[in-house]
Amino acid sequence: MYHPSSHDYSLAAQRKDLPLNTGSKITAAAIVLVLLTLLVVYSRFHSDASDFKHADLTTKTTLEPAPPSGTDQPKHVFEALDPLPLPKDRLQQGVADSEPTPHSHPTRMAYEDDWCISFTDLHPQDFAYYQREREDWDISRGRIWPAILEGRVIGNHESSQYIAPYMEASYDTIRQQIQNDNEFAMVAALYRPDLNLDLDTQRAIAFRLVVKGHTSKALSHLVIIELVQAQTRYRRTNQVNKKAEHHLYRALAFTVYGIKHFDLDPALTYLGAVSTADFPLELKPRYALGADNRIQEYLDMLTQWIDEERANENLQLPTTDELPKAAKHDFESRLARLYLDFGSELNDLKGVLPDTASTLLKGSECVQRQVTFFGDLERRARNRAR
Repeated sequence: MYHPSSHDYSLAAQRKDLPLNTGSKITAAAIVLVLLTLLVVYSRFHSDASDFKHADLTTKTTLEPAPPSGTDQPKHVFEALDPLPLPKDRLQQGVADSEPTPHSHPTRMAYEDDWCISFTDLHPQDFAYYQREREDWDISRGRIWPAILEGRVIGNHESSQYIAPYMEASYDTIRQQIQNDNEFAMVAALYRPDLNLDLDTQRAIAFRLVVKGHTSKALSHLVIIELVQAQTRYRRTNQVNKKAEHHLYRALAFTVYGIKHFDLDPALTYLGAVSTADFPLELKPRYALGADNRIQEYLDMLTQWIDEERANENLQLPTTDELPKAAKHDFESRLARLYLDFGSELNDLKGVLPDTASTLLKGSECVQRQVTFFGDLERRARNRAR
């Protein structure tokens, strides 16, 4: 059994210098390449046993981001991450007063009803409320995208404003803000290869975000790191040895943790990576691990470590039953998208995951309805384009 050393999770960001040795530079470059390869997938999608106890994440202070320059920059206030800052009746009234809306279709539903596809099932005001609640959920979960990355326009996401000041900030500013426990600076740092953060630092930043509940970008980044590491190990020996297997288990533990907490971004990252033409067939879970594997063991250790870190800080996060309704509907919509984009890879993944995660990925009747609905829309669009 392969055991990582405590060095794997040291908070390198606390050091004055963050040098990259040659091996780290090669791996970091590979991670950037994988990330850029996945950008197209991400843009399309979003438009609609390891010893985790050794992680040394000690910079836990109050959020004090650097004051942005200019009057157009957002206010970086931690309270803005709380879900539902605006009551539903006020938001609905604002939409009704400011925008003309079509006559309600007799089959349209209220937000509290048992609806499935938001923009076809909900009244206009309720759809606007769903969008706001989903946006708040995205920010609270750390699903924040830069407006532009590596010259590519990722999208005009409202959440981009929260990390905009840190996408151009200096290394020293980013380092100080990370030590101040600024989540927005952490998320931005994971998007910035120009900072030349070594893998220990990237892991430490991502783990800190996960502990604070910001799983989306953090877990996705950890998945990329582990898959690149697994490929590196495999290509050195041309076989799936214990070290390569260890990195695969870690990638899948991060993926499953996201699934169980209604965050499918790590699964999207995983499926997007293993679906690329140059990803070794031997490293795909169906062939490398099989149904009799140790994913649950790695997941249990990850979960225990996260729970212990949160308990040490008395950090209380919403339970699954306390999540906003938009979170669960967003999960279903994203799952339907995964079925459409990665059908065979998703089925292979379900075949090796623990039962609880595999069950969540089976999809409800609503997921099946969305797969049919969006599949039909895409077929019509392709036919019109011919």
